[in-house]
Amino acid sequence: MDYKKLLRPLAIGAALTVMVFVAYQRGLLDTFELKSIDFRFQIRGPIASKVPIVLVSIDQDSFDELQLPWPWPRTLHAMLIRKLAPSQAKLIAFDILFTEPKPDPREDQALADAIRAAGNVILAAEFTEVPSDFGPRTTINLPIPPIREHALGYGPANLVTDRDGIVRRARQALTFQDRIFPGFAYQIYQAFVGLEALQTKEIFLTPLLINFRGPARSYPVVPYYRILRDEIDPAVFKDKIVLVGAFSPSLHDIFPTPFSASEPMAGVEIQANLVDTLTANDPVAPFSGAGHHTLFVLLSAITIWASFHFKPLRAFAMVLVLSGIHIFASLYLFSFHQSWMPMVPTFFGVWLSYGGITLDNYIREQKERIRTRATLSKYVSADVAEELLKDREGLGFGGMRRHITVLFSDIRGFTSISEQIGPEQVVKLLSDYFGQVTHIVFKNGGTIDKFIGDAVFAIFGAPKSHGDDAVRAVKTGLEMIELVESLGPKWTQIIGRPLKVGVGINSGDAVVGSIGSEIRSEFTAIGDTVNLGSRLEGLTKELGVPMLISESTAAEMKDAIPLRPLRQVKVTGREAPLLVYCPEVLLEGEVEFALDTGTPYTQQHK
Repeated sequence: MDYKKLLRPLAIGAALTVMVFVAYQRGLLDTFELKSIDFRFQIRGPIASKVPIVLVSIDQDSFDELQLPWPWPRTLHAMLIRKLAPSQAKLIAFDILFTEPKPDPREDQALADAIRAAGNVILAAEFTEVPSDFGPRTTINLPIPPIREHALGYGPANLVTDRDGIVRRARQALTFQDRIFPGFAYQIYQAFVGLEALQTKEIFLTPLLINFRGPARSYPVVPYYRILRDEIDPAVFKDKIVLVGAFSPSLHDIFPTPFSASEPMAGVEIQANLVDTLTANDPVAPFSGAGHHTLFVLLSAITIWASFHFKPLRAFAMVLVLSGIHIFASLYLFSFHQSWMPMVPTFFGVWLSYGGITLDNYIREQKERIRTRATLSKYVSADVAEELLKDREGLGFGGMRRHITVLFSDIRGFTSISEQIGPEQVVKLLSDYFGQVTHIVFKNGGTIDKFIGDAVFAIFGAPKSHGDDAVRAVKTGLEMIELVESLGPKWTQIIGRPLKVGVGINSGDAVVGSIGSEIRSEFTAIGDTVNLGSRLEGLTKELGVPMLISESTAAEMKDAIPLRPLRQVKVTGREAPLLVYCPEVLLEGEVEFALDTGTPYTQQHK
C-alpha cells in the first residue's frame, strides 16, 4: 500500500470526523438527532399501555354542553370528584391550576371538601419565570392552601419543550430554594406504586425521554360533561388513574410530540405517558457514551479506508451498507431495549468522510485527467485521447505487451541541409513539416511516439487498436511521401533541392506504455518489432525506394493496398534474410529484380 497516498484521504476523513464530533458535542446537530428520535418512535409504532389510565377531557363538546366560560367554577370540579368517588378510582389527578383564590371563598371550600372526602386527589403546580430588574426570576405557583392541604400530593406539571417546539422529555422533579419538588407525574406514580419518599436526587433531577405509548388518544378518553350527567359506567374508572385536563385547543395546553407533530397531544395525555413510563420503568435511556464514541470512530475509519481503497461506486455501496446496519441497530435498540443510540453524528461523520474523500479524489482525478489529456494530445488525436481517458487501462501505464505496427520516417540528407541554413530556419522548416505529419498520423488513428531530429516514430495499434492498423500505417506512409512531394518547391527555394524521405513499416508484438523512472517517463514502444521497423527505414536508401514494408505487415494488410515484393534483405541481428515489400503506387514503370540473388532494386522510368 502506498502510505503517502493514504495520508491525504486519512487527513481529510479525520478532519471531517472530528468536525462532526465537535459539532455534535456543541449541540449543533441536536435538531437532526431529535428528528431521528421522532423517526424511531414512528418506525416502532404504538405499544400497549402498562398502567390503567383514563383521561377526562375538557374538550369543545364539554364547553358546548355546559355553556360555561373558562375557568369553570370550582364547584363543578368538586362535583366531578364526587361523581367519580363511587367508581373506586385508584387516583384522581387534575392537570389544572388552582393557584389563585376565587372571589367567592365558597368555591374553594367546596373543592377542598371534595378533595378531603375523596382522599386520592393529586393536583398540579407550575414553575414560572417572573421578570425583575436583575433578569428573569423563577418562582413556583402552588395550589392555594385550603385546597392543597387535603390533596394526596401536588407537583409542577411543567413540560420540557425542545428547540423545535416538540415535547419529548420531562423532569421528574424540580428544585426551588434548595427544596426538591417532585413533578406532577411523579406524584401520581409515587402514589400509584406506594412509594413514601424520593429515592435519590440523581434520578429525579435528570430529564428523561418519555417512552410515548403512541399518538394522541392512545388512552381511553371520556368527555368531562358526560361524567357530570352520569352517562359513563363507573366500572370504566375502577382501580384506574383518572387524569383530568384540557383537550380543547382554546386552552393552549396541547403540544406536538414525536408521534403527533401534525396532530398535537393534550398536555394531560403527555403526563399520562410520563406516568406510564415511570411506572413501567421503561424510559428511553441514552446508549453508552463510550460505546457510541467507539462505534463512531470505527465506522468513520472503515469509511475512510473504503473511500481510498475502492472505486467511488463500490465505496458508496459499502458506506450505504454500513449506514444501513447502523440505522437498523439504532432502530432495534430503540424498539426492543428502549435504548437511544445517537444516529445523526455517526451518519453525518460517515457520509461527510465519504463525500469529502470522494470529492478530493474526483478533483485530483480531473487534474490528472487534464494533464493526461495534454500528454496524450502530443501522441494521439483528441478523439482517441478522449476514448483512452474513458478506459484508463488502455493507456498501458507501466508497459503492456501489445500487437502493433510501427512506422519510421527520416528526411534524406538532413545533416547536409542543416549545414546549409541556420538553426532557426531548420527549426521553422521542421516545425511546419512535423505539424503536417502529426495531422496525417492522427487522422489515420496513429500515435506519435517521438520526433528524433528529423525522424518520426509513429505507432498504430496502441494505445488504441482499430483492427486494420497495418493498413493505416501504410496509408500514413503514402500520405507522408505525398506531403514531402508537395513541399518540394518550397524546400527547393530554401535549400536548392527537393526533400526526400524514407519510410520503414513493421508489425509485431512490443511492450507499449509509459516507460521510464518515477522521475521521468514517456509513452513509447520497445522490442524487436520496433528495431526492425527502424532498420527497414534505413534500408530504403540502399534499395532506392521511398518505403519498405516487412513481410509481417504485408500479411496483415490482406491486399488492402497493392504491394510488390522487392527482395530478401539481411538485417543486423537476424540470421535469416527478410522479404520486403513496397506499395506498387510508388514503383513507376516495370521492375526487374531477382529475389534469390539479392540484386538491388532499380526503377525503369517510362
